[in-house]
Amino acid sequence: MEWKKRLREDGFIEVGGFRVELTLDNTFMDLEYIPRIAVYDDLTGRWHVLRNPIPRGRTLEENWDNAVALLERIAEGKERPVLGDDEVSERLARALLGLSSFPDAQRRGG
Repeated sequence: MEWKKRLREDGFIEVGGFRVELTLDNTFMDLEYIPRIAVYDDLTGRWHVLRNPIPRGRTLEENWDNAVALLERIAEGKERPVLGDDEVSERLARALLGLSSFPDAQRRGG
């Protein structure tokens, strides 16, 4: 299964030692939840939230599409992930670059 479809259907993918999840946030108690991308790093055992802006859509489905589009831009090398930890961001960027060459991103270690 193609990685974008798996991410939308399952809510997560595992690639290159990372678990990448679509999640919702209303930290600021907005009336609406906003999409977030959470990233678990197997190496450090820590969760991170991708800080790259995700454009707000008109519907929840459009929000998810925008989140997946952000990951696609990172996977294509058009955008760098921002996690607040440069070393983890660099490793995530390398792991996601591999998504374009693998139709099934549900693999560990690279």
